[in-house]
Amino acid sequence: QLDIDPVIVARVEDDSDVEGLKRVGVTEALPTSQILAGSVFDRASELEMMMREKKLRAMLRQIQGKVAIVLQTNPDPDAIACGMALKYYLKTFGLDADIIYDGGIGHQQNRAMVNQFGLELITADKVKFDSYAAYALVDVATHANCSLPREIEPTIVIDHHAVPSGEVKARYLDVTLVGAASTLLTNYVKYAGVNVDSPLATALAFGILTDTADFSRGATALDFKAFEFLLPKVSSDVLSKIQHPAHSPDTLDVLSRAIKASKVKGGYLISNVGDVKDRDAISQAADYLMQREGVITTLVYGAVGDTIFVSARTNDVRMSIGEVLKSTFNEIGSAGGHAEMAGAQIPVKALGKQTDKRSIRAAMDREIGVRFLEAVGVVKPRQQRKSSK
Repeated sequence: QLDIDPVIVARVEDDSDVEGLKRVGVTEALPTSQILAGSVFDRASELEMMMREKKLRAMLRQIQGKVAIVLQTNPDPDAIACGMALKYYLKTFGLDADIIYDGGIGHQQNRAMVNQFGLELITADKVKFDSYAAYALVDVATHANCSLPREIEPTIVIDHHAVPSGEVKARYLDVTLVGAASTLLTNYVKYAGVNVDSPLATALAFGILTDTADFSRGATALDFKAFEFLLPKVSSDVLSKIQHPAHSPDTLDVLSRAIKASKVKGGYLISNVGDVKDRDAISQAADYLMQREGVITTLVYGAVGDTIFVSARTNDVRMSIGEVLKSTFNEIGSAGGHAEMAGAQIPVKALGKQTDKRSIRAAMDREIGVRFLEAVGVVKPRQQRKSSK
């Protein structure tokens, strides 16, 4: 049993009764006129979030020792901001924590965040997971997308992605479908009464902006309210620095190649950028090419060592690009993502016995580019093309 202070909501007939009830312990008193108004739905969401924060805070009293905050593989700004916020929140209640990740922090914005805020992020291969007292997953809900060993059940999960309920287990679970996980963490610190300083406010605001594509993708009323709460403490100078960091020569080279190699058919753009040093440049190219006139979906792919990385973006509301990539590439690799952005990883050896770069590049176009266009119905499947000849 958790010792939780209740959230008490009372209905009053007259506005003059509100303050009196609050003085005797009522959390919120709503006049009948307000209950009948549409705004009550927004207020109900806030009260639900308030109750969740109380449950989390009560559970933290049972933890004795350091907490491992585990981010998604190749964490993005939303994940990094969430890790930063949860560590800040835990410290308020006397708990120390490490922020742990696997993969890389290659995107310029991600590196700028880490450097600007002086964050200490630890790679998973340098920690002993069994030395922690509790485990928190933020911006990720399952073992499949992070470094937490499968034999360890997370203590806390806070995520905003749709995940089948049977795949998620935790003592404390909050999977709320909003535009950014940073919105959820903002509400935890808000309703705990934690003093949010400028660096944390700026990081969380940036997390919201990136995952909602400046409120143009999947943003909800809760995202707008969280951003509004943070805004007075956001440093516009710092935000500008992490939003627009300098691009490395390698990234600019990949962007140039992506533009030159672009092929557009029916609003779908594919681009093979060949060998790449920084895998994050592939996703940046997919984002950048969405600006091309007439393009509704981009698919950019390139090889980093023995692995081909695929990144896709779309603004086509008729499809979930994550589901398309799963059904298209899971036979030869692994894929996943969301409705508007997704990625895949495919071993080069899955393309067959190719001996030189030219044949590998041709195989990439055939098994990735053409296969994708077949999946979305832009070109006929190979078997149909052969039979029609």
